Amino acid sequence: MTTTLRSERGFSMFLAIMAMLVTAMFVAAAFAAADGDLPVSGVSKDRKRTYAAAEAGLNFYVNHLQQDNDYWTKCDQVPAPNASEVNPVNQQWDGQGADPRRWRNVPDSTAQYTIEILHTRNYTRCETDPRKQDSVIDLESGTFKIRVTGRPHATSTQRRSIIATFRRKGFLNFIYFTDFETLDPQALARETDRNTAQRNCADRYRSEREGRGCTEIQFVTGDELKGPVHTNDDNLLICGTPIFGRDGRLDAVEVTGDAPGYVRNGSSCSASPVINTPTRRFTANSPALNMPTSNEQLADVAESGGLVYSGRTVVRLKPGGLMDVTNYATGSPVTQTNVAWPANGVLYVRNNGACQPEFPTNARYTESLACGNLYISGTYSESLTAAAANDVIIRPTAGGLLNNRSADANLRGAAGSDATLGLIANNFVRVAHMVNRNSNGDCTTNVNTTADPIVRNVTIDAAILSLQHSFIVDNYQCGDPLQVLEVNGAIAQKYRGPVGTSSGGNPQSGFIKDYEYDDRFRYRSPPYFLNPIDSAWDVIRSHEQVPAR
Repeated sequence: MTTTLRSERGFSMFLAIMAMLVTAMFVAAAFAAADGDLPVSGVSKDRKRTYAAAEAGLNFYVNHLQQDNDYWTKCDQVPAPNASEVNPVNQQWDGQGADPRRWRNVPDSTAQYTIEILHTRNYTRCETDPRKQDSVIDLESGTFKIRVTGRPHATSTQRRSIIATFRRKGFLNFIYFTDFETLDPQALARETDRNTAQRNCADRYRSEREGRGCTEIQFVTGDELKGPVHTNDDNLLICGTPIFGRDGRLDAVEVTGDAPGYVRNGSSCSASPVINTPTRRFTANSPALNMPTSNEQLADVAESGGLVYSGRTVVRLKPGGLMDVTNYATGSPVTQTNVAWPANGVLYVRNNGACQPEFPTNARYTESLACGNLYISGTYSESLTAAAANDVIIRPTAGGLLNNRSADANLRGAAGSDATLGLIANNFVRVAHMVNRNSNGDCTTNVNTTADPIVRNVTIDAAILSLQHSFIVDNYQCGDPLQVLEVNGAIAQKYRGPVGTSSGGNPQSGFIKDYEYDDRFRYRSPPYFLNPIDSAWDVIRSHEQVPAR
């Protein structure tokens, strides 16, 4: 019997079809998976665009705040970015009802952002009234917050919000700031001494000055620095029990050197500073703040809406936004009474040719009239920044410097006023002190005449900045003690400026310091007051708010 096998033709085709089927199933599954991810991918993309829009809004606010330190005080009343866009800064929204906020498009994008100024606990909105700046500022820390919300396009319901906390660190954060804790070489009376000190001591920190014969200045018993303190120098020199900081306040005392942050001035005195800070110690190894070298930019500001004078100028501030001014630009004094306050709050005194200045330890007030020196005193009720190309000198308007004479050397804010005053000199900010001299020209006793009365217990309500030199008392090393120099505000200087002398911690001449910080300077400035290089309002903390608003 013959067996015939069946033909296997077409079997390979079956295998091919099955393989194609399986492949098609994989393709379909992959497509289905990819198609399912498309909405997720779109949502992810929108979330990223939304957050990027919120970051763009934060950068918008930071940029404007760096251009104008008081931008935050305007709350939602800031100008629009341009004629075709709305102002995106709003009052805080509570999330109820229709969204009232103004939104701005990110340039070249459909994404948008809006900004809210967050009010503090005891208020319901940010107030532009200068008496209510605690509506947005935490007065204890000097911080304020904004909320920036982004969305991918105008019709989207997706939101992402960033909360940013701002704090400013600059010269106005301290009652006392120095770059170097040594006597300014240019404060010395004799040219040979100035040249030697300039060569050995200028621009050197304490560890570099050792053994070079530099004049080191100490804090002594009776000195009080009631507020935050910072020096770029290695440490502070102490004799006795000076007081730093205020009890119960967040007053840092910062040095750039190592702990403990102070040294004793020889074996003849103790070093037991009273440190009223939260940690009861100096903050060592703090970063330095670099000072600008000139206030010339303020001259440009004063040219546009302020007051500009040339040569020696004497100003007596008066309540009600007025001042009396005597100027020596022509060589002879020209006096104007009841001069209107500068519209932008800036007064500047330029040099009027070659200036032959005086040196504070040899001050006779006979410098050349061409010097851009501003003599100033009085009472103010409007904010002002008074700057000089040479020196700012706090002095009573006696001595023939002004027809309307006064023996009052104080600079005080008027009672009930919220005004601030800034004094900025390229060179020295000086407190006048006239002394008698012997036949060798050495100073001896305090002068006491009708033209130049002895001035004791001087009060200065101001932020003081000496860019190249010091805040100093003229002839501080001469005469009997002048009691107390009270400064309510902030002091910043390149070199330590002495205001008196002492022996064993006891005053011998000049003033005892009583400096108290004006807490408004944590968050406010006199008009156009200068900031440290690369320092302004900074974002110290930011986080995303969930859920967004």
